[in-house]
Amino acid sequence: MPLSAHSGPVQLVWFKKDLRVADHAPLREAAARGPVLPVFVYEPEQLGHEEFAGSHLTYLNDCLRELDANLRGLGTPLVLRHGEVVDVLESLSREVLLAGLWAHQETGNGVSFARDRRVRRWARARGLPLTELPQNGVVRGLKNRDGWADAWEERLGTPPLPALEGLRGIAIPPCRILSHAELGVEPNDKRIPPGGESVGRSILHSFLTVRGVNYMQEMSSPLSAEESCSRLSAPLAFGTVSLRTVVGATRQRLAAVRGDSWADPRWLRSLRSYESRLHWHCHFMQRLESEPGMEYRNLNRALDGLREDDWNPEFFDRWTHGQTGYPLIDACMRMLRQTGWLNFRMRAMLVSFASQHLWLHWRQPGLFLARQWLDNEPGIHWSQMQMQSSTVGINRVRIYSPTRQAREQDPEGIFIRRWVPELADAPGDFLHAPWEWSGAARLNYPPPVVDENRAGRLARARIAAARASPEFEAEARRIYLKHGSRKKAVIRAERIAQGLPPTPQKKTSAKIPTPRRLPMSDQPDLFGNTPDAAKPIIPAGLPQSWKGALAAEFAAPYFHELKDFLVEERATHTIYPPAADVFNALRFTPLDRVKVFILGQDPYHGPGQAHGLSFSVRPGVRVPPSLQNIYKELQTDIPGFTPPRHGYLRAWAEQGVLLLNAVLTVRAGQANSHANKGWEGFTDAVIQAVNAREERVVFVLWGAYARKKAKLITNPQHVIVESAHPSPLSVTKFMGTRPFSRVNAALEEAGETPIDWQLPMQAEE
Repeated sequence: MPLSAHSGPVQLVWFKKDLRVADHAPLREAAARGPVLPVFVYEPEQLGHEEFAGSHLTYLNDCLRELDANLRGLGTPLVLRHGEVVDVLESLSREVLLAGLWAHQETGNGVSFARDRRVRRWARARGLPLTELPQNGVVRGLKNRDGWADAWEERLGTPPLPALEGLRGIAIPPCRILSHAELGVEPNDKRIPPGGESVGRSILHSFLTVRGVNYMQEMSSPLSAEESCSRLSAPLAFGTVSLRTVVGATRQRLAAVRGDSWADPRWLRSLRSYESRLHWHCHFMQRLESEPGMEYRNLNRALDGLREDDWNPEFFDRWTHGQTGYPLIDACMRMLRQTGWLNFRMRAMLVSFASQHLWLHWRQPGLFLARQWLDNEPGIHWSQMQMQSSTVGINRVRIYSPTRQAREQDPEGIFIRRWVPELADAPGDFLHAPWEWSGAARLNYPPPVVDENRAGRLARARIAAARASPEFEAEARRIYLKHGSRKKAVIRAERIAQGLPPTPQKKTSAKIPTPRRLPMSDQPDLFGNTPDAAKPIIPAGLPQSWKGALAAEFAAPYFHELKDFLVEERATHTIYPPAADVFNALRFTPLDRVKVFILGQDPYHGPGQAHGLSFSVRPGVRVPPSLQNIYKELQTDIPGFTPPRHGYLRAWAEQGVLLLNAVLTVRAGQANSHANKGWEGFTDAVIQAVNAREERVVFVLWGAYARKKAKLITNPQHVIVESAHPSPLSVTKFMGTRPFSRVNAALEEAGETPIDWQLPMQAEE
């Protein structure tokens, strides 16, 4: 249609990886300014890219069909064009009078990065306003991660944009969906889910209401992950659902299950774990945004040459075809080739095996996997390729044992038998390591391509040697300062989910971790460290006074062993309190404010009770018997004390009452199950740090276990108040001991302000 046929200027909305009408800021902004021309361009340089495959086009076309239908419902069709974007825009500018160009920012591959620069130059040369709006937590032009977590929350913690009521369009030929043959893309036979905005919303709803109930426990195994994982990675990668929509829906669901006494208790930890993953999503994409070269070369340039000269085409071929001789590796590769999806643990294992055991440089395996993942997101993909290949340099070296993973994640061999039918006749005892069976020669299955133990040791030795250079340390420091997490995003997510204000974090000095093997885990780090964290292991949000006093403990070997134990425990059992709450006693009561120290034994082991303060429970949780007895004693000991209907003792903690258990975690339903695992050494160090204070502290020791700690309290200015425990088993000996008035008398004698033991009638987190 000639330019003169149009009545006025038009706002062009360029759709890329944002194929939706809901929560679409560029579309809304453009609609507020006049008629809208929605455009999608089939780009030959992307269709022919090394990372693009036929399944991507199949899914893309599904998304485009629904986007077109939704736009037509609002008043204008989607205009489809095929060609280089600048040429398409130039052609459209001759058909219509363009008043503005709107799009979302994109963190894509190098080709899309160069294309976006060309588009900006074209718009600038024509004086055409080009507005690119963020659609996730990735910050363009970021120099380092200072304040990144705040920016993430500012963008994604707000409600999604309201639905559009309608659009004004223009009369222009919309074109049609183009086929694989027309676009020159080879089709494939992957069994992929349908694409589109309604599908994305349906997947989100089913995950948050049904499928995700045991996400935290089931996301690691390929047997359960297919159903229990969110399966939102493809909708997010193609933008049929916005990340802000997912974050908001997850938080709404969290609030609902927290307030529902009938809700399955697994929901709370699963949803918290999933929200942490949403932070990771942007955390890794930000790396590629800030350092685009990592798509092609080692992020840590001191590791250049580590693998480049050791390429083995036979190893690569066997790996890509699922013929390595390691059953779980081969089963995962075959599933990926058929479905375009794997859960995170299995993805990491495939990359680890290729780069560590087979010693293949990550670039070619990365290109192969990018073509296989339906949900390929370059920022996440290349960050993970390098992280699992140990070429970032600020992470611990992680080498997954394929045999160990097979036994742990597929103990009955169900997944392996499904995807590796050659092993149908292998006895169950030998299914995970068929080469150990005397009848292995009768199987139509190859022997192991390498010895995993020997190859793993060699990889560790090579990496350790490379990390020993001065150049590596300097590079690792640079990378940490540029890409390392400042805010502990996992802990921040969990605090927000609990309705707590996010705790500001100070800048973290760059420290380079010593290579050290850890149990593999898909869970957020227990101690609040992101994958970039370094020794010592410092719990998130601790006051500086505790950091200084306990620095030696955080760096001690036993503390690392304790962390490893807890990671394993959380992977296989329900553990209380939640990871984010373990150190709340220290967070709420800084060392320099401790006036009273009430020592408990270990946390409550019932659902929803423990939250890191001894004797305390969360608001809404029934007051436990021990605390009921404490309230009864307070009524007789402190005039006017009125027992509240809750058991939340944070008001005491904030006055200087350190409410610490000697053991800080416990298995659900198993009292004292984490005794003698390392916590006692840590909490003894806390007692000794408080003992070293010059100001008076009153230590309250209830029961035989706590009274044994009296030997650690040696400074004469301190006072010890001890008695029987308030448990129903010993309450008769506890009642009448008047510990609270004795505490206040000891404080007043030293010129200290007494504790106001009266708790608020309504608990406020």
